[in-house]
Amino acid sequence: MLTARSQLKKQQILDAATELFTQHGYTISMDSIALAANVSKQTVYAHFKTKDDLFETCIRAKCMESQMDKLPLDDGRKVRDVLCDFAKRFQTILRTEEAILTYRTAIRQLESHPDLAKVFVSAGPETTIEMLAQYLSVQQQQGVLSFSISASDAAMQLLLMLHGRMVFLAQLGQPCDMTEQENDAYIESCVDLFMTGYAAKK
Repeated sequence: MLTARSQLKKQQILDAATELFTQHGYTISMDSIALAANVSKQTVYAHFKTKDDLFETCIRAKCMESQMDKLPLDDGRKVRDVLCDFAKRFQTILRTEEAILTYRTAIRQLESHPDLAKVFVSAGPETTIEMLAQYLSVQQQQGVLSFSISASDAAMQLLLMLHGRMVFLAQLGQPCDMTEQENDAYIESCVDLFMTGYAAKK
């Protein structure tokens, strides 16, 4: 168990490493991280055995910060309202600077650290897919929706639709000419298309 002082040092290292990895990628040295964290290099290695370990921890922590709030399985609102609300929150998170930088950092290291993509997917997208799939499964059991594919695949299908032009361009660092109202309309149309396609036959 870490002491309060040791925990503070660890957090200093994580904060400094996250910023430097985001700015410079994996090439940043442990000496630079120690300097930015105002700790010794030995202290860095006392908490993280390797740079890979530190890098993975930073990515996982950023993914956790960007996770969606839990989607209540017993939400009493209409399914469309629940999905539209979920969809707008999901896209808002994807468009944050932290989420975009975390995604770019994972992509940037694909060749040198291919396993990092697995960490990113496990800590981020897979959690959201599982959460949405559980809700969709409940709606199928209640006869509201009916899927010809698994609930997980249906959840993935909807989430990919929801990225839209705004997220796509934001991840590439490009401006988007859509207004927030136009983007909201796009999100709602994705939900409507999804629900029409999987509406349970009466």
